[in-house]
Amino acid sequence: MLPLVVGYVPFGLLVGVAVSRSADWLAAWTGTMTIYGGSAQLTLLELLTRGAAVWTAAAAAVLVNTRLLVYSLALMPLFVSARLPVRLAAAAFVIEPTWVVALQRAESPGTDAQRRWHFVGATVVLTSGWLLAVTAGLALGRLSTPVLSVIAPLCLIAVVVPHRRLPGGVVAVLAAGAFTLLGVALSLPSGVIPLVAMAAAAAAGLGASARVPTSGARR
Repeated sequence: MLPLVVGYVPFGLLVGVAVSRSADWLAAWTGTMTIYGGSAQLTLLELLTRGAAVWTAAAAAVLVNTRLLVYSLALMPLFVSARLPVRLAAAAFVIEPTWVVALQRAESPGTDAQRRWHFVGATVVLTSGWLLAVTAGLALGRLSTPVLSVIAPLCLIAVVVPHRRLPGGVVAVLAAGAFTLLGVALSLPSGVIPLVAMAAAAAAGLGASARVPTSGARR
């Protein structure tokens, strides 16, 4: 999890800067744990700063986090035998990095219980690093936001880099970077840019892997 945490530090700083400029920075900082999704938290803070209604901003944040339903479905085999309190606790920490690490661990030998403890360890590392990054951004609230707006969304590349050796992996990384820069150039909301880039990376990766012939193909 540590390499992923390092990749998310710029994004955490950006969220922290947004927290520092909120009307109630303490409430905004608390959202780091209750929302547990940088894109959703940033979207919520930006909409509130622009004067949007609370329910409108909350609905937008929920919409951004609906992607986590897909990750949760992918992790169902890992937690299907766990007790309900364990499943509820794990569901609160399903996010891109924990999902990636859990899938990687699932490919190694071991029991479901061992894989679940691995998920717990990864979650502790991610949560600690994310809180530190957001808190640092809060302390550095006077930092230039345009600079962070360019750098921060690039952290999503850390999510796809571990899969660069898979078919379509390199294309996915390049697409993520290209659409991140495009989103910045178009002045899209900072919370939306990572989602657009991830969607572009997924589409590009799938398209590239579909064009790779199988080893058994014959002309």
